[in-house]
Amino acid sequence: MISLRALLKPGKNPIQHRSRPVTNRNVMMHVTLDAQHATPLRQALTRDCSGQPWTIRLAPLPGTERMRLSLYLPKDAVSGAIERVAHLAPTAEVGQLFEVPDTPTDAWRDLMNPASPPVTDTTAQPGKLAARKDSIAQLLSQDHVLLGLEVDNRESLFVQLGDFCEQRFGLSAAAVTAGLKAREALGSTGLGQGVAVPHGQIRGVRRAMALYVRPATPLPFDAPDGSPVTDMVVLLVPEWANSTHLHLLADVAQHFCDHNFREQLHACADARAVCELFAGYDVS
Repeated sequence: MISLRALLKPGKNPIQHRSRPVTNRNVMMHVTLDAQHATPLRQALTRDCSGQPWTIRLAPLPGTERMRLSLYLPKDAVSGAIERVAHLAPTAEVGQLFEVPDTPTDAWRDLMNPASPPVTDTTAQPGKLAARKDSIAQLLSQDHVLLGLEVDNRESLFVQLGDFCEQRFGLSAAAVTAGLKAREALGSTGLGQGVAVPHGQIRGVRRAMALYVRPATPLPFDAPDGSPVTDMVVLLVPEWANSTHLHLLADVAQHFCDHNFREQLHACADARAVCELFAGYDVS
């Protein structure tokens, strides 16, 4: 799997009619298109961005001849981007837009702007199994789904998650709780729109793990839009697994940027339905 930094490349080549500065870099959009149109469209969008801090990510859709182009760009540039899509990829499908907070939290910066190149997991720990190619769908099973969790605040959430992981998976409750708290202390992992992605590199974890958590009542999370959290994907990764960490964070963002996916997820009444939805999204 290519590192998240390699996938998230801002455009560099300017053109004259897009030279004005942009201050509202706050929208994500996804475009599904035929593979033959992917490179020309990406090249055109790269030219259009005029050195602005766009992010353009291109990834294949497994089992198909289609690609998913993900854009992180200013809201006032969306119309022009859609015009480009219609002209260069007439069979493309443009997904729902997802507004990113004007002042992104550290969680958004983790997703879109990793501070340093990720370390290759297999080099860092050659004797251990790396999970860099795993997706959320592959890591999520029914015993990793917690629906209707009774919890009042983030601190009690992390304690309950630690206890759950100790009882179910044999991990140290203290290590899980401490790892999640340590990351949260750096800034809220709430992304907005009712979504949070608590995560941490946890001592004793040998392979990445993912949990889906739906609290019984929306949970205050200091999210950038002020909305309480209704959906959480909790990521626990080994201490050495930097690129795994970034890859999974990007996978979470791709799922939850899709408004239709979030609505379907809210309609899932049991753990089996949740896992099937995540799995079906990966191959759609």
